Amino acid sequence: MQMKEKITAPKIDNLLRYFDREHMNPSVPSQRIAAAMEPLFSVLSELAPLKNNNEAKAVWIEISRGTIEDYESFENMLEWGEVESYAEYEERWHEDYPDETCWYRLVTVESFNRDGALGFRAVAFGDKTIISADMDREDSDDTYCGAEDQAVELCGILTDLADESMEKIRNGTYNDHVNAALPYPFRTGVVRRSVVWEKEPEWKEQSMEGLTPETLAAFKTLLDAGMNDRLKIGRLKSMTANDFFRACAIGYDGCGYQDTDLSPVDRYFAHADGRDEGLSGRGYGLNAGPGIDLNDPEAWKKWYFDIDRGGGHPWEVIRGGNSTHLDLYVSHDGHRLNHRIKTGKITKEEAESLPCGFFFMVMGLHRPVEAVKFYLALSAAGLPVVLRDAKEILARFEETDHIGIVPHNIIPKYCEGMFPAEYGKVVDFMHVYEEEIEEFGDQIIWLPMEQAELKQE
Repeated sequence: MQMKEKITAPKIDNLLRYFDREHMNPSVPSQRIAAAMEPLFSVLSELAPLKNNNEAKAVWIEISRGTIEDYESFENMLEWGEVESYAEYEERWHEDYPDETCWYRLVTVESFNRDGALGFRAVAFGDKTIISADMDREDSDDTYCGAEDQAVELCGILTDLADESMEKIRNGTYNDHVNAALPYPFRTGVVRRSVVWEKEPEWKEQSMEGLTPETLAAFKTLLDAGMNDRLKIGRLKSMTANDFFRACAIGYDGCGYQDTDLSPVDRYFAHADGRDEGLSGRGYGLNAGPGIDLNDPEAWKKWYFDIDRGGGHPWEVIRGGNSTHLDLYVSHDGHRLNHRIKTGKITKEEAESLPCGFFFMVMGLHRPVEAVKFYLALSAAGLPVVLRDAKEILARFEETDHIGIVPHNIIPKYCEGMFPAEYGKVVDFMHVYEEEIEEFGDQIIWLPMEQAELKQE
């Protein structure tokens, strides 16, 4: 009887090196690829899909690192100049494989067409997409995009490994072991901001730079008085483009910008994104145009309610990246009230008793100090204004919120949906490493892993 070759992490990693982003693009599978996937999908047929994606299934696979003989050849690394001695070779092995086992997530995806025919299959392992296959396309000029031998070999290996995991799921040992043993680079958790900032004072100093005790006190006073409630701030019955640019200038003053000798519109173009959708005649990009009469309320009204206008960033009044800019939106209640009437949430008579007009909304969750200063300046000027995410910004300043910890294969941005509501709105994210684990690891609340379950009959 032929013995199966022992599977070790270095062997798996050598196979995974053949796959890159090119393999994420769906292609017509060869007969070998289609056949190689069959046993793997069959082994996982009893596994229930993920709760947030009924076409995907996932299991964690734990693989031994093996011995140093399973690592790269010492002779080859010596010849290639990667190491100069056996001691350095051993050191490299321990650096690449510090733990006795390595963890990988196996994900399979399978979808069917409306007629019930198999339409798509995909296999991912670790951080690599192995196969992405259009199963219902006829042969064409498209062919599988390389590494076919390695994909077939991996499917065979993964079938055996998945079979072992499925047996653990059946006998009830899988979930407990994963929750206890899965290393932190693969896990999601939360930690109090106060804990992190105590250990990382530079982060706190950078985040709070420019926020004086007086500014914070004024901010809290407004919130405590309920003045961030859009029902309490009044409305502007009419507006002009110059009213908007003057509001921007007031906000720039509040932020301490020194170009006060410029006109409001010039200050706007000094700090804003510039894609103003034809408002001033000086902007650029999609829907740039000759501009409107900056002092005419009817011209503003026509521009503001133009449903064909779009594609710019007229409200981005302090430019930045996707999450680091600051917006001063001009809002109007009309559309929202009409929608609530049409959906039966309120009557027409009830709508008539509610405020209706223009008001300002400052948005700068990831630029919080300037957002608060901008907001306070407009409020002090008597303008109707609210600050979006005000509670979350205050919680950040008071260090009462949580910072999200995300797996190392996820960029720590835009991860709000990964955290349950019981931890509030998590707005900042980070990776943790050995140093952080030593500093505040016992303060981390690790979220439970999704349980792997068998399909219910």
